[in-house]
Amino acid sequence: ETANEFSTFAKLYSEDPVKVDLDKTLRDQILIFDNRENIRIGYIGMGDAFVMAPRPQLIRVFVNLIANAVQAVEIHQKELAEQGIEFEGRVVIALRNSTVDGYYDIVVDDNGPGVTEENQSRLFTPNFTTKSGGTGLGLAICRNIIEKCEGVITYSKSFGLGGASFTVRLPKMTE
Repeated sequence: ETANEFSTFAKLYSEDPVKVDLDKTLRDQILIFDNRENIRIGYIGMGDAFVMAPRPQLIRVFVNLIANAVQAVEIHQKELAEQGIEFEGRVVIALRNSTVDGYYDIVVDDNGPGVTEENQSRLFTPNFTTKSGGTGLGLAICRNIIEKCEGVITYSKSFGLGGASFTVRLPKMTE
């Protein structure tokens, strides 16, 4: 699994940027995850949102962020179920114009436990993980991909859902 992650990392520099329709790309990825019984996935999109990016790498970022959100909610649900508490998981993905001119924001929010304050500074560090499985390379690779696209990725506590909130800011495609 680690070798596969590093292989992907190496490909970052070999794939050419192409015109990517963010709305369609996000909708396609959400379909993969929108089959969980106890997790509702919401999407707030917008048309005519195009960026220049290596498409497979951008898809990898979105899949990683959505998968992390779903996993965090599932773990939270399991912990609560052990206490006899039923909990409906929620993940909301939003595509919108950024508060920064010339950029789009893609925000992935969940109502899982969020990231502890002590772990926040290490989130995008290679080999850091809070999961029992996984390589700890996912978010580090995401950050590298987004930076290669001249964007940024950040974490904050979800204002609306109370769990994690990851924001990917990407420059709008110029004609």
